[in-house]
Amino acid sequence: PWIVPNKGRIGFSGTDAARWAPEARSPRPLPWIAVHRRLAEYRGVPGLERPEQLYARELDDVDALRAALGPDAGDYLLLPVHPWQWDETILPLFAPWIASGEIVPLPSDGDPRLPQQSIRSFFNTAHPERCTVKLPLSVLNTLVWRGLPVERTLAAPAVTAWLLGLRDADPYLRDECRVILLGEIASVTVDHPLYRELPEAPYQYKELLGAIWRQPLGPFLDGGERARTLAALLQTGSDGRALAAELIDRSGLLPGDWTARLFAATMPPLLHFLYRYGLVFSPHGENAIVVFDPSDVPVRLAVKDFVDDVNLSAQSLPELHALPAEVAEVLLRESPQGLCQFIHSGLFIGVFRYLAPLLEAQTGLPETEFWALLRAEVLRYQDRFPELGERFELFDLFRPRIDRLCLNRNRLLLDGYQDRPHRPHAARHGTVPNALVAVDVRLPGQRDRIVTPAP
Repeated sequence: PWIVPNKGRIGFSGTDAARWAPEARSPRPLPWIAVHRRLAEYRGVPGLERPEQLYARELDDVDALRAALGPDAGDYLLLPVHPWQWDETILPLFAPWIASGEIVPLPSDGDPRLPQQSIRSFFNTAHPERCTVKLPLSVLNTLVWRGLPVERTLAAPAVTAWLLGLRDADPYLRDECRVILLGEIASVTVDHPLYRELPEAPYQYKELLGAIWRQPLGPFLDGGERARTLAALLQTGSDGRALAAELIDRSGLLPGDWTARLFAATMPPLLHFLYRYGLVFSPHGENAIVVFDPSDVPVRLAVKDFVDDVNLSAQSLPELHALPAEVAEVLLRESPQGLCQFIHSGLFIGVFRYLAPLLEAQTGLPETEFWALLRAEVLRYQDRFPELGERFELFDLFRPRIDRLCLNRNRLLLDGYQDRPHRPHAARHGTVPNALVAVDVRLPGQRDRIVTPAP
């Protein structure tokens, strides 16, 4: 298991969870606050360089919110705040600046917002064309406290602009894959004036207040398209029927054909970013979103969460030489196999490991065929781009065994619940067989290479 005891949301009471957890499905308005520019900084992508440009898109009446600020309204930046975070963290820890009037509570904008799977990202149900807003929430969830690191929040729009530039300049990603990148287009960061000067202060006290505005998915969908996170495909209803099995029935395809289409929609853009650019997303069940056509056939991929979960190759590659300085400073670097681990662990082990037996049980698709179809999709991409042969060896997805991430060890053996100055990393312990290699089955027409069964 990835993680069993005390998975997360430590800090929420039962009442808090009933009000703010995504499964409660209770849209609620968020209050806003104003923070003086002495404490806050704003960043935006081209076209949103000034905060007023963002507010004009996101607020019906920005002047109504600014009314309480008087003639000095222009000296303040506006942002929504999670009510739980305001009560539990901001009021006690930012009390001097609230008292001085440098942080001013404002009314809500009135838009009901629904928490997403990540708990602290909110979808605007009244105006779905407006941004999803990501807020810090000092709750220990899975591995880390879910704050917004200052440097990464500041750099989020720059990372988005760079990634969209890569996508838009690459005909394969732009025109064939039509991959959707949900950009983090604006941010406001509020650094705590005292904790930031204490190097050994626990990291969560440096991630307390801010906001990131992320593009919503709806405007990117074509007519009739619908989107579901990968995590949704693992869900089973109260009647015992899996959503994935229902979608296969609706599509009219055979289970193997539908699964092949799932892999054809999700894998090529992830592989292209890895092999061509030395870049990997963290395509776990929440970050990776499958777009379906009107018949519920998977057709393409949407990806989110860039500044937190995009990693670059630590090995020098020409495609990364012109990396903007602001991007290079915040995106983490990993060894080539470290990059592969994000796909192995986040996607193959974190999602497909559970989807394969689910489909076998409910649709009759043999698990061995599931993994053979996945392997075939990787090989199909490699056949399409033979000029990247050296990259296929550098970023080797066909190692016989892969590292096992074991989040239980972080909580039980390594980190416990102690405070620490830096965010922990997921523990690795031992290895597991690589299903792309271990499954010894051939599909019709599949070429024979690098598939010797692992011991």
